[in-house]
Amino acid sequence: MNVSVKDDSACRKIMTIEIPADKIAEEKAETLKAYVKFANIPGFRKGKAPKHVVAKKYAADINKDLQERVLPKYYHEALAETELKVVNVVDATEPEITDDAPVTFDVTVDVEPEFTLPKYTAIPVKEEKIEVTDEQVQAQIDMILSQHANYEEVEDKAIEVGDMGQLTYEATTDGQPLQEAVPEAKGIGSGEGYWVSADEYSFIPGMGEALVGLNIGDKKEVEVTFPDDFMVKELAGVKALYNIEVTAVRVRTVPELNDDILSKLQVDSEETLRSSIREQLEAQAANAALSKKHEQIVEYLIKKTKLEVPESVVQQQTRNVINDIANRRMMMGETQEAIMADLENLQKEAADQALENVKLRYIGLGIAKEQGFEASEAEIDEEIATIAIQQRKDAQTLRKEMAENGSIDSVGEQIRFNKALDYMVENAKIK
Repeated sequence: MNVSVKDDSACRKIMTIEIPADKIAEEKAETLKAYVKFANIPGFRKGKAPKHVVAKKYAADINKDLQERVLPKYYHEALAETELKVVNVVDATEPEITDDAPVTFDVTVDVEPEFTLPKYTAIPVKEEKIEVTDEQVQAQIDMILSQHANYEEVEDKAIEVGDMGQLTYEATTDGQPLQEAVPEAKGIGSGEGYWVSADEYSFIPGMGEALVGLNIGDKKEVEVTFPDDFMVKELAGVKALYNIEVTAVRVRTVPELNDDILSKLQVDSEETLRSSIREQLEAQAANAALSKKHEQIVEYLIKKTKLEVPESVVQQQTRNVINDIANRRMMMGETQEAIMADLENLQKEAADQALENVKLRYIGLGIAKEQGFEASEAEIDEEIATIAIQQRKDAQTLRKEMAENGSIDSVGEQIRFNKALDYMVENAKIK
């Protein structure tokens, strides 16, 4: 077998593999034996037909069998000979197999990049102070108390921010009843007895703020423009004029931090509550500060490393990033239609992010290899158990699935990558 390799790009190689005619003849003879053994040909008992008769009848099948079984065999032998570190097979030519002639075919592969690691100790990193103020703790307590607020119906008080107003309303757009212009606006175009919170969370955009200062019996015209991401997509961008009347008012009463609230929160004292909140805020601040360090280290590594990465790996990563970004936007309320309308920008954003992710993965794993960081079976099991909890799956079932689809290797890689990142944080130069 003869193998030659030429560069198509930094991480793409074209292997030309030539299998000698005598080797192909041997493989073809072995394949023919199997066909002769099981061939059913009229006029002959099973397995007794002459070879030349079987070879003629099953010529196409035998050649297909050779291509599917023998060519991969010689491809793997060629890989061992060249010692290429292949990450993906990109393309392969389909050779013509003829008698008494060598078989030649090309296999295009992407390989792991070769590059020089940057200096990864004493990376300059700015450290943020972890500081939690009394005001931040009080803000958390105020939020908790607000969640336990009560509403009391009153008759002689104007609506304030946070109160609720009961409304009768009718909306028009360009002089036409909103429900006639947009049938999907049922319930939003007109209604009686609906309670609306006097804040930015009202179900009709801007209506909550418009209620502030009104009393029972007050009437008012309110102009509303429905945002592009409104939950009823047919109303997106529609301008409507609402005629409203306040029919009742509920005043919000925020409780004091008393024993009843502490009991509901299952803490024995205000001091314990404040201490617990402070610890949580400090932990959040510490995580945020660590993330900032990671961002600075990542930026340094990308900037300081000259590296070209396999195009096929970037394409695979891009598809994953597109899904992640789309899911994130949908969780923030963006519609599928809006996401598809912005697909070109989404693909560019994903491609840029994917390229950086792939570069960073090779750099981080390169550092892990140089430092001898490994992922033990116990660490892999622990990580899979964590993923299983997040995905609400059984850990053993998930491990089996990951082993079958090949993704289990990525768990070990992520552990080794994280160890490299921890090492760089520990050995960073704090500014």
